[in-house]
Amino acid sequence: MIRAHNLNLSLGRQSVLRDVTLSAMPGRVTVLLGPNGAGKSSLMRSLAGLLPCEQVFLGDRPLSTLSLRERAQQIGYLPQNGAPAWNISARELVGLGRLPYRSALTVETEQDTTRVEAALIATDTVHLADRTVGTLSGGELARVKLARLFAGEHDWLLADEPLANLDPLHQREILNLLRAATVAGKGVIIVLHQLDAALHIADDIVLLKNGEVLASGLAQSCITQANLEQLYDTGFELVVTGLKRTAIQNW
Repeated sequence: MIRAHNLNLSLGRQSVLRDVTLSAMPGRVTVLLGPNGAGKSSLMRSLAGLLPCEQVFLGDRPLSTLSLRERAQQIGYLPQNGAPAWNISARELVGLGRLPYRSALTVETEQDTTRVEAALIATDTVHLADRTVGTLSGGELARVKLARLFAGEHDWLLADEPLANLDPLHQREILNLLRAATVAGKGVIIVLHQLDAALHIADDIVLLKNGEVLASGLAQSCITQANLEQLYDTGFELVVTGLKRTAIQNW
């Protein structure tokens, strides 16, 4: 599991996370929800080992004790933003997801090629493979970056707003891919702003507000009208149709 215990984080003089405790289990989707500025991205970066802290653990090991290579092999992280530094082809960008599994002098293996092709197919980006990333639309680039994440062999997939810039069809397909990853035994932690998507995919929910955990636990118990209204400071209505729940904001 990945867990944080009484995690406190300050960036400069600003306290962004206070006494955050959570546990994410393999084979499950954990969704972080909260308003802008709640600390979700900072928490994701901490869970990925990109911000220094001693209160995050991978299994029984403090994340800080793992080498960069070990972390990169076990935890795949997709940031919210992050434009490619070079105008390389989409296929080359996806291939960067294989770097943790090769030494600096090792050439691309057949397994690398197979994983990259599978990731391109899964994210519907094969037709974009030979285009440079600078020529892609926001949605196309988002799917290529997701393909880079899926090209790895990580035990954990961490994605900060993976549905941003995607049309409804591709949002559904990416959610299905993330769910499929948990069926294969991987752990998935994602930040979402789409409440309906969270209700659809989440096994577990963490509600963050002002750097603190407002509620956490099973999705069905955390996504309540009272919690949503306290979290977002606006009115909500939960509509239940059969086994499906939909969150509707009251304008």
